[in-house]
Amino acid sequence: MDKFLGIVKDGRFSILLPRPQCCTVRLTRIIKPASIAEDLVVSHEINLAEYEGKVIMVSGALPDHKGWLYEATVIDQSGPILTEVVKELFK
Repeated sequence: MDKFLGIVKDGRFSILLPRPQCCTVRLTRIIKPASIAEDLVVSHEINLAEYEGKVIMVSGALPDHKGWLYEATVIDQSGPILTEVVKELFK
């Protein structure tokens, strides 16, 4: 499982680290098998509304960069001061 630092914008997670400006993904708790129905993945999506505009750290798997971070768990969230610092660092 990898750890990702990013910011939540419009309900999606924009990854800043370890791959700066990598991508914006949605988070799901489901484990990524070889093939899976999209509606099953969506049904296990993590609602990020409470983290909107905040920097969060997430553990998960990003196997194919097709818009989903699998097996995702929000580990921590920043407060207002750290959020502003991170935004400045990644302008």
